[in-house]
Amino acid sequence: MKYHLKISKRHFNSLRSHLFPGDGLEAVSIAVCGKSANGNTFLVHKLIHIPHAKCERAPDLIKWPTSLLAEKLPKLVKKNLALFKVHSHPNGYSQFSETDDLSDVDLFESIYGWYDNSDLHGSLVLLPDNKIFGRVVKPNLSFSNIDKISIVGRSLTVYQDIQEKFDDELNLRNRQTLGKGTQTLLKNLKIGVVGCSGTGSPVIEQLARLGVGALVLVDQDIIEIKNLNRIINSVEQDASSSELKVNVAKRAISNMGFYTKVKTFSSNLYDDIEAIKELSDCDFVFGCMDSVDGRHLLNSISSFYLIPYFDIGIKIISDKNGGIDQICGTVHYILPGESSLQTRGVYTHEMLRASNMLRTDSEEYMRQKKSGYIMDVDVEAPAVISINMFAASLAVNEFLSRVHDIKNEDLTDYDIIRFSLTDHYMINEKSTHEVDIFLSKNIGRGDMSPFLNMPELSHVEKT
Repeated sequence: MKYHLKISKRHFNSLRSHLFPGDGLEAVSIAVCGKSANGNTFLVHKLIHIPHAKCERAPDLIKWPTSLLAEKLPKLVKKNLALFKVHSHPNGYSQFSETDDLSDVDLFESIYGWYDNSDLHGSLVLLPDNKIFGRVVKPNLSFSNIDKISIVGRSLTVYQDIQEKFDDELNLRNRQTLGKGTQTLLKNLKIGVVGCSGTGSPVIEQLARLGVGALVLVDQDIIEIKNLNRIINSVEQDASSSELKVNVAKRAISNMGFYTKVKTFSSNLYDDIEAIKELSDCDFVFGCMDSVDGRHLLNSISSFYLIPYFDIGIKIISDKNGGIDQICGTVHYILPGESSLQTRGVYTHEMLRASNMLRTDSEEYMRQKKSGYIMDVDVEAPAVISINMFAASLAVNEFLSRVHDIKNEDLTDYDIIRFSLTDHYMINEKSTHEVDIFLSKNIGRGDMSPFLNMPELSHVEKT
């Protein structure tokens, strides 16, 4: 089994500050981690910094009283959270020492005694050059390396030892543009795309041809005649046979020859816990849908499982005289633990309530809409391939900028891109909106019951 650990850039910076106070001596913290549904991904939820004054510290040694954890353990055990010891090697020693081995065995023998279950815990080491490596410590006190460590911030940093072989001719142009390192990273990324229609299909096309290793595609709808003007790789026969949109995308990818692994879910996210679990294991997610409740759910998955989220929105506004007043759109980069689509004003609480009602009780929704007690969110917007492809390309290139240095701007300066094709502008904007307190509180929380702390998912949680 391969193990993966994710940590937000904010938590990583906090670790860096505590573990390297400038005196050249080792220091230690505890990372409290949530876990993903697959059982082998750990998500840093919060940190417990062990005070320097409570430790015996040297350049190659750290001793600390584990009793400092005792008062916190009952709550952590109850929530089934994993514990990772994190300490520094100020001398840059890039592997676990014999002293580390003895220390970890001693600590985790006690931790497994406290937890009294077979869930995994682990140990991490941070080096002066910001590299981080680690291992899980199993109940029998044996060690197994963590294969991949991701630092999730304005850009994605991944530490992973991979020797990847490529088809030289197939990947030549991508590798010439992006370099072998980025091509290797893309090959080992798993990306979710929710919505496989107007913007989703060109997003999927680009990700597959860029050489992304695995895609998770979610869309419950079938191909209709009205879709053929914008869904890439769809044909008239697909509409005649009511082919699923995810199947059309998967068929196209399988014919490309890039060996991209594809998992598809022809369902609404709210009705498919397996689709949510598969998305929770992704490195990035793209939201290519109009529904407010779908965007809200994807934003929640992003926060609970430390997944950067690209949301694509397009508006075509009529001038009320048979013409077009405005063609515009937005690409949001949502970083777990910061502002959300809701705090950015993409939708309101009332819009979310209406969207949830439309999904769960359409008759009541229609009654309340006619009575004026609820806003109309069931509006189908026009879509044209040239507009959708422009927005999709903008989003995919924005994704590339977060894994490869292709822009002159500092990535910390913006997380929203707005464009208008009628007014001919494109603006980079930094979100100044409030942090979403609920989602920030649950950053890296991972699996829990009810899933994502949403009671409305209880009906599918045990299916």
